[in-house]
Amino acid sequence: QYAKAMGLHTIAIDGGEEKRALTKKLGAVSYVDFTTTKDIVADVKAATIDGQGPQAALLVAVQEKPFQQAAAYVRSKGVVVCIGLPADAKLSNPVFDTVIRMVSFKGSYVGNRADTAEALDFFRRGLITVPYKTVGLSELQKVFDLMEEGKIAGRYVVDTSK
Repeated sequence: QYAKAMGLHTIAIDGGEEKRALTKKLGAVSYVDFTTTKDIVADVKAATIDGQGPQAALLVAVQEKPFQQAAAYVRSKGVVVCIGLPADAKLSNPVFDTVIRMVSFKGSYVGNRADTAEALDFFRRGLITVPYKTVGLSELQKVFDLMEEGKIAGRYVVDTSK
């Protein structure tokens, strides 16, 4: 949503039709389903206007593999921004390819006051929404099960009065 609000062409990478629908609704121009693709690098590159790959990849994944794949699909001089924190994950990429293509890696853990002000401004202007479902406390185990299965699209709010 933030990328769309900034006028950027967004490629969402996730798994399943429900997440395809959600990412498209939230502004993604393209969607690559990692559970069905035979070649994620080729598919992500093909989703860009010139086929060269995105200029940047923002990774919020909870597994290591997407961090390795991103370095392969960003274009030359592209930037891989690591936001997600998969347990015990390592960044491992071919040095030759990384240097020749001038791929940069950055980490981002928290925003700053300017980022917060911009995010609040986007919300105030109606440029972003927060998709969520409310469930009772009695359904918490079901939510954990869905989380483990990677089937949560959006957010869940637990109403402790139910």
